[in-house]
Amino acid sequence: MSKFVKTNLSDIPLEDAHGGAGKRQMVISSEQVTTKHLEAITKGFLKPGEKYPLHTHEGMDEICIVLKGNGKFYCENEMLEYHEGDVFSVHSTAEHTYEATDDSEFYFIRVKV
Repeated sequence: MSKFVKTNLSDIPLEDAHGGAGKRQMVISSEQVTTKHLEAITKGFLKPGEKYPLHTHEGMDEICIVLKGNGKFYCENEMLEYHEGDVFSVHSTAEHTYEATDDSEFYFIRVKV
């Protein structure tokens, strides 16, 4: 299994929810994570130029949905740029961090499962 998965919300199809009473996007399914428990859902942000320290979440995978902003995502020996709508699924043992670019705030929803 890969240490992370990057997807874009525009690539995730809409599906019926609650018997067709609404629609949803299945952003991350249970097949994409290693744990069966949800620990937290948070909304956070980084100011331009800020960066979280490199870290892991032992025993908990992290799902990050980028709501606004551009920057860099680092996972072990890889670096990817992130943009609004990107989604990352990070394995619990993967050392990773997010960095906001100098011209863009980073708003996100993070799910630890």
